Amino acid sequence: MSLQPKVSIVIPLWNEAENIDALVAMLASSRIIREGQGEAVLVDNGSRDATGKLLREHAERNRWILPIYLNENLNYGGGLLEGASHSRGQIVCFMPGDLQYLAPDLDGVVARATALQDVGRKALVKGNRIRRLDSGSMRFVSSVYTRIANLVLGLGVEDVNGLPKAFDRSLLACLPPQRMKTFVLDAQLIYVARRAGWDVEEVDVTFHARRAGVSSWSGRRLQTYMRSVRQLWQVRSAGTARPQ
Repeated sequence: MSLQPKVSIVIPLWNEAENIDALVAMLASSRIIREGQGEAVLVDNGSRDATGKLLREHAERNRWILPIYLNENLNYGGGLLEGASHSRGQIVCFMPGDLQYLAPDLDGVVARATALQDVGRKALVKGNRIRRLDSGSMRFVSSVYTRIANLVLGLGVEDVNGLPKAFDRSLLACLPPQRMKTFVLDAQLIYVARRAGWDVEEVDVTFHARRAGVSSWSGRRLQTYMRSVRQLWQVRSAGTARPQ
């Protein structure tokens, strides 16, 4: 892509060989890519399957894909932060690569973030999963986690881990040196946005069931959430970046 993109969609990929073809097709169907507004920063997050090979093939055919290859898995948050460091768009959008969010919701969240940026409002716009097609147990655990995150950090949101999340890239400078490398990065982004006086808006989205592949924390969900609750206190202690 020769022109400077307005939007960078950052997506970490860990062993997503079964999903990557459909993911690229989904992104290509989005208004952001279709109208030449953005780039997709796809991060091969230390995959051990054919993700890297397939990503390279798609990047050769699609100039709007910026591929990043990592030798080791930096976890969900680490992959997002690494991808963001290579992105070029003024609006950065974070989302996963497992096709649990589709083009209409991606476009809706980014459109709202763009509209707010155009009128000079600093805002983090994020998805709120009002329709979820995953398991009841996951919905329950997610609800409990959101309540705890709101209590610990005063986030005031309906769905902490709801995606996509879109924001002006200057929000990244508000993150402290201690940046969460897990999915607690979602809570940390909201926290620093609130502390910086930004608006936080939630847009209704649909959360689809995973089509293929395995979550990076499948089989250890309880341990992951227990560790995440401890990390919420680390987010609170870390605060935000000191003013320059």
